[in-house]
Amino acid sequence: MRLTIRPDTFVFVTALSLAVPAAAQIPDKFTNLKFLPLDIHRESLVNIMRGFSFALGVRCQYCHVGGDGVSFAGVEFAKDDDPDKVKARFMLRLVDSLNRFVLPQLPGAGSSLVKIECKTCHRGINKPLLLTQRLEMVRADSGIDAAIAKYRQLRTNDGMSGRYDFGEWETNVWAERLTAAGKTPDTIKVYQLNLEFFPQSASILGTLGRLFEPADKAKAIEYYEKVLVITPNDQRLRRRVDSLKAPGT
Repeated sequence: MRLTIRPDTFVFVTALSLAVPAAAQIPDKFTNLKFLPLDIHRESLVNIMRGFSFALGVRCQYCHVGGDGVSFAGVEFAKDDDPDKVKARFMLRLVDSLNRFVLPQLPGAGSSLVKIECKTCHRGINKPLLLTQRLEMVRADSGIDAAIAKYRQLRTNDGMSGRYDFGEWETNVWAERLTAAGKTPDTIKVYQLNLEFFPQSASILGTLGRLFEPADKAKAIEYYEKVLVITPNDQRLRRRVDSLKAPGT
């Protein structure tokens, strides 16, 4: 396994040495390495662990037991008592296998292979859920209104972090799954939420029109006519609106 040391590693280690007592620092010798080389340099290991911390948005005590959760004092790096440490080793082997054995078999990959890293999936969160996965968990547990509140919270707090995809189609796909599951009232609320952020989306407006059409023709027409403002040459939709407006329909 090839390991690299970033230039800022040494700055980090120096700052670490000044910030905490010697007894509380990361050890110079490592006694329980099961994935990384036994003879790895301390600076290289610190850099790798620092990368894990940034990729998952966690501190060292996420995988290592002991300590106060702030400093390295009392942290027992060699112990395997935390299940997350065991999971981390498994994930390291998985990523290593993908990078070394699976991806090189990709047809046409050549020398331009993309290397998978922890951040490829985690993006700064310890459990790499997609936005729609996280929202669906909230909806299933606490209802659609709670899920919408969570969406607004995440969009406000994490909108620029890159952790979640707040694009139109990520939320549309969630709504489509709700439709397939027969959750039409929830579907409508999700599309209406998405419309707040993508008010010129003919796709959202048209879908809302179709969802309202069986029970509320006036509302359906309202949405369809907004679509026609955006796509005035859609003759099929124009005929549909005329049909809905016709007496006796």
